[in-house]
Amino acid sequence: MRARGRQAGCVSEERMKKGVERPRSCILRADWDRLIADLAGRQAGRVSRRQLLAAGVSHDGIKARVRSGRLISLHHGVYALGHRSDARARHWGALLAVGDDGAISHMSAMAEHRLVRHAPIVVDVTIPRRLAGRDGVRVHVRALERASLTAIEGLPVTTPAQTLFDLATMLGTEQLTKIANEAFVQRLVTTDDLHATLGRNRSRKGASGFRRMLARIDPEGRRIRSPLEARFNAFLRERGFPPWESNARIEVGGETIEPDVLWRRQRVAVEADGRDPHLAPLTFASDRRRDRRLRVEGWEPVRVTTVDLDDRPDELDTDLRVLLGLGPRR
Repeated sequence: MRARGRQAGCVSEERMKKGVERPRSCILRADWDRLIADLAGRQAGRVSRRQLLAAGVSHDGIKARVRSGRLISLHHGVYALGHRSDARARHWGALLAVGDDGAISHMSAMAEHRLVRHAPIVVDVTIPRRLAGRDGVRVHVRALERASLTAIEGLPVTTPAQTLFDLATMLGTEQLTKIANEAFVQRLVTTDDLHATLGRNRSRKGASGFRRMLARIDPEGRRIRSPLEARFNAFLRERGFPPWESNARIEVGGETIEPDVLWRRQRVAVEADGRDPHLAPLTFASDRRRDRRLRVEGWEPVRVTTVDLDDRPDELDTDLRVLLGLGPRR
């Protein structure tokens, strides 16, 4: 006679205490609800039939919980434990519906990276194989390289740079550039990330739109790490300033620093001072210490802000020319 609360073929707790191992595929029925809760808890309340069967829950056990309402059917073979319905829960449900080889991408990945306030209801998922559509899921088919993937609390998501590339197939240059700018403000991407992503995807749909965005972000093709740096470089070129170095390393007081723009002979070092990163107390203190150390070593530190470029460009032009020992702009 089968022991109550135990599957046929399972080893009892008493026999386990005597050194007999329980098969990995076998769990006690009494443990099923706890196991389902553990699985769903790691996936925003979502779990798939495939996962439950692999963990040892029987077909009948799944059916019984669906009939009783303890598991709520969402997609074919995908269930919700509870009534959580936020974006993360929708993303997990969509991903489980298409298999374990996909990733959240495009507009949905943009929401996961907090580049927009609200996630779209239809979930974008990229997988490396063709698949029939799913309700509430927009499937994109292409190979997923390891370098294009990351994870957010266990959820597979395309990286910020790859997400921007994917969005180039859906958005115009102006809108894509604004989103890329926000990614720089949040320090999610660098120009190196964007160029590397273009290199991996240069023959794919969206490459031309991505190049146009990249030309806005990095107009000089220099090693530039933020949109404000890109704008400042464009300002210097437009105003006819003499050649400069971008993010070149110099030794100051035994430390290596990389000013955003550098005139080495005139010993002028400029930082394009983006607002958000420099609001952090530790960064603020570090910046002021670096300015002090530069002055001790005979350099002239200069900080340029968005306000300087937007509201005081002529004043900035004049001040830089004085510091560089140049004549007035003609």
